[in-house]
Amino acid sequence: MSSNVMTTVKCEKDLFCGVNMVKDLDNMTDLEKKHLPVITAPKSVRKGECFEVMVEVGKLMQHPNEPGHYIEFIDLYADHTYLTRVDLTAGRTCPIIKICLSLDHIHGKLRAYERCNLHGAWEGHTEIEVTD
Repeated sequence: MSSNVMTTVKCEKDLFCGVNMVKDLDNMTDLEKKHLPVITAPKSVRKGECFEVMVEVGKLMQHPNEPGHYIEFIDLYADHTYLTRVDLTAGRTCPIIKICLSLDHIHGKLRAYERCNLHGAWEGHTEIEVTD
């Protein structure tokens, strides 16, 4: 008689389980460098005034952009408040977005999330302060 043995995948080792984050910014793996959404924004903005934000995936190491491997979308949040999504297509769009925002408050960080069709979702963030 044979027995069935079920193999379980632990969540922390599965790129498609949850949101991936860089573990050590000073010692990133190539996988992390290709997938980290890097946010460029002012450190401080005035309440209600427009300012520009740029999010780049692959800034630290180029990410492939071909039909079999590409960035599907980039989402932007003010802390945990949804701001926008940009959907991308393989080979036709670069994984970079620029957008003008106006915030009336924030309790923490600008957060960018991207999803690679092969390596799951990744988060990058930066601190920002909204002043009166």
